[in-house]
Amino acid sequence: MTQAPQQKTIAHVARVSGRGYWSGLAVSLTLQPAPPNTGIVFRRNDLPGRPEVPALACYRIDTNLRTKLSKGAASVEMVEHVMSALYGMGIDNCIVESDACEMPGLDGSAVAIALAIAQAGTKSQAFPIHEYCVEEVIRIVEDQAEIVAMPTQQPGLSLMYHLDYGPTSPIPSSTSAFALDAEEYLHNIAPARTFLPESDAKELQRLGVAQHVTYRDLVVFGNQGPIDNSLRFPDECSRHKLLDLVGDLALCGVRLRGTIIARRSGHNLNGRLAEQMRKRFAERQRSQPVAA
Repeated sequence: MTQAPQQKTIAHVARVSGRGYWSGLAVSLTLQPAPPNTGIVFRRNDLPGRPEVPALACYRIDTNLRTKLSKGAASVEMVEHVMSALYGMGIDNCIVESDACEMPGLDGSAVAIALAIAQAGTKSQAFPIHEYCVEEVIRIVEDQAEIVAMPTQQPGLSLMYHLDYGPTSPIPSSTSAFALDAEEYLHNIAPARTFLPESDAKELQRLGVAQHVTYRDLVVFGNQGPIDNSLRFPDECSRHKLLDLVGDLALCGVRLRGTIIARRSGHNLNGRLAEQMRKRFAERQRSQPVAA
């Protein structure tokens, strides 16, 4: 009989520091090993009592262009890259200690976090993973955006993202697809950076947001392509959307088995799918017979 995959935590403490994109504030993250069945928990070391918020879809707050979690006195935002790196690198249990609300923007990707996890190493724990297997099609559609979860006979999570902002956008259309594992994630998804058109970048800075961010801190597209920068992959933009998708779906709080296909989906639709899958997992757990 095949043994169920075991939960994993990081083997050693990992640290990452940077500045928040939106706030510009310096922030340091300390990723701590955690016991089995802890899940991912964010801890605000800068607040009285060091309050915590579990990284679960039920604590998600709709926020423009990023993912935010809030419970009681603890709020954390821009968590999608941290969550993506943890899930993509196979970490089930971890305490993420932060000394600010917003996670570090770094270079717009998750590669620094993924590398820190890889260097810290992973430790198997003597408890089986919790897994939600998609058993029927789940589809969420809003305007021109769509995200679909489908059953699969393959283990783990397969992802496809179709990016298309239309013929007038300077951001090129592309499609990316991967069967997720730690090596694939580290080399082909984690390095993909945040992107936006120059018009949006200028408008954000006019509003007083991201004043410290330069064209080297993410990928800004003008009419002739990236400004003062170059792409790491021809399909870097859709790969980054996959990176975000992994982070948002990680709010299910369990490992996922299925195929996810997204078209023009963002954090809101991703989060709504995570909420639905989390609820279905919880319902299935309640319906399981209790062992004698």
